Amino acid sequence: MMVAFVLYLEDRLFIFLYFHFVSVCFDNNKNRREQWHLFSSYASWQHLVAQTKRQARDHALLSDIYANTVIQRLGQVTEEVQRIYRRCRDVGYESHEELLKVLHELHAAMKTSQMYQLEQRQAETKLRYVEAQRQKLESSIAREKLEKSKKFKLIEKEIAKRQAKYNDAHLKALKARNEYVLCMDAANSAVHKYFIDDLSDIIDCMDIGFHNCVGRALQVHVSAEENIRRSLQISVDGMNKCLSNLDSRADKQRFLEANHTAFMIPKKFDAATYQNKIDEGSFELMMVPQVREEFESRYLQLHNRLTSLRAESEEVWKTLETAESSLMEMISAKDYDVTPYFAAAATIDDDKFPPSTAPFRQPEAALLKLRADRQETEDFYLNKFHEYILKSNLMHRLQAKYELIHKALAQDGSQLPTSPKLASLSAVATTPNPLGGKPRRRRIGRTPLIGQPKLFGGSLEEYLEATNEEIPLVMKSCIRVINLYGLHHQGIYRVSGSQVEINNFRESFERGEDPLADVTDASDINSVAGVFKLYLRELREPLFPILFFDQFMELAQLASKEDFKTRMREVVQTLPRPVFVVMRYLFSFLNHLSEYSDENMMDPYNLAICFGPTLVPVPEDKDQVQYQNLVNELIKNIIINAEDIFPNDGGVLYERYISREPDEGEVGEAPS
Repeated sequence: MMVAFVLYLEDRLFIFLYFHFVSVCFDNNKNRREQWHLFSSYASWQHLVAQTKRQARDHALLSDIYANTVIQRLGQVTEEVQRIYRRCRDVGYESHEELLKVLHELHAAMKTSQMYQLEQRQAETKLRYVEAQRQKLESSIAREKLEKSKKFKLIEKEIAKRQAKYNDAHLKALKARNEYVLCMDAANSAVHKYFIDDLSDIIDCMDIGFHNCVGRALQVHVSAEENIRRSLQISVDGMNKCLSNLDSRADKQRFLEANHTAFMIPKKFDAATYQNKIDEGSFELMMVPQVREEFESRYLQLHNRLTSLRAESEEVWKTLETAESSLMEMISAKDYDVTPYFAAAATIDDDKFPPSTAPFRQPEAALLKLRADRQETEDFYLNKFHEYILKSNLMHRLQAKYELIHKALAQDGSQLPTSPKLASLSAVATTPNPLGGKPRRRRIGRTPLIGQPKLFGGSLEEYLEATNEEIPLVMKSCIRVINLYGLHHQGIYRVSGSQVEINNFRESFERGEDPLADVTDASDINSVAGVFKLYLRELREPLFPILFFDQFMELAQLASKEDFKTRMREVVQTLPRPVFVVMRYLFSFLNHLSEYSDENMMDPYNLAICFGPTLVPVPEDKDQVQYQNLVNELIKNIIINAEDIFPNDGGVLYERYISREPDEGEVGEAPS
């Protein structure tokens, strides 16, 4: 970028020298131009001279602005980005070390469990051997002589001794196994938290203020160009478009998609895979009287610790929000307008060349004070971010153990303290969520929304959060019309609609209007289906997050329908709540639509062919044909089993029998 600006300045210098040469030539021919005013070309020449002086003055001012403002700011951006990157890198290292500690604990617990299992089997083998000796002796000696036999008495004592050792070894093995199961669940929770929340938050923190700083520096360029010539409006519009498209969330999404292999959520730890020597069965805590008292004590300790950490986490998050707000105010200062420089330069005599921005620049002491205040706020914010990340990681690990022990202790109906909500431990918003269920996720580096949120090509979560809707207007309106007039329409979603109508519908929905509010027949049904698919296709993040792609493909290959429904239900419930509600609404509708496949020719598999590439795009580095078949199979199975996969736990539900009159509170106004 610095090189580009240097080349740009060289180009501007060439123009200035050229115009200066023209002006000199004009002065040298002063004696010859006494009669030039008679010619029509004189006015053009006079205008060229005036334009040359004006452009020379403007370009000199522009050169001063670039030399003393833009390059300085870009250098400052580089310094600030590097400073934030180093701090966030340290946070990432610590998070990674914490994760490695958890995995090490899991490995140690596994080894310990295996060792005690081996000791238990050895004790059991010795016990069975002595019991076999006793049976052999009983069969060889008469019963009346058996009690007097010294050998029999010795064997009885040996059996009692071996039985005691076996009981002790069995108890140790049981405790070790329970500890291993606890560590395994904590490790699963830690790994999931690391890949779902921590990596995303660290990337967001690295980007804090970067786009705003770059935008402010380039706004200087835009402001200067707008005051030089209207003929440069094309370049100004292009830059404005670039500035309007600055979006850290979209950049992060593209980054994650480009490096999806590194950020794909790994499989959960499975005790059957890592310790196949343990007895078969579900890997839950085994609650026996010998260990119940210990677990009850441990449960109460975890409960108290989690309650305390929850309060601390809330305080840290509130402080973090305040610090982030202050930092963003400093970063987003509107100090890029250079119009006053040009306004002042216009009052200077043309012979006084060149003008300077020095009289209008802030004093160096004031600039140093602003930078020191920002760095202080930045350090405080990063310290709180560091504390928040590590504390939330600890809470997730403790919560995983807590809930597992809670489940084991509650099996006999015992009254236990209320479990702290996991949602309060994860990164979620503190404001109530109208969708029900877990609250919205907290976001690092939240940028204040200006104007109407973007519908097509935007983020589903951010749009729903900004508009406080449960289902996007475009989705609810299209589904209402198709429910009323398109369930029996042959080839719905396969037959293309009118591109002109689709574009008109799109523009109306983008303005917050409902162009389908007055639809009373199926004449435009293919265009309605087309704009619905277009909306899903242009979402910034697909409805099925790419981080879950490997998990979805694994589920698509399950042979058991019950396993598929159970595991798919577990996965979708880990998605953000707004996405889950929209997904439930969509697949309930597609399930309803497939019931009329005899008429509309759209059975679950045909619908999967239409919606699969849009909902679950296959990464470019994977075999498109192979994985597309798996995607189609996945979507087909979700459509078939929608009622079993998506529980009714709050939020809006799809209605099979919709009124012909749209709900005025849920849809926008019809375009006038």
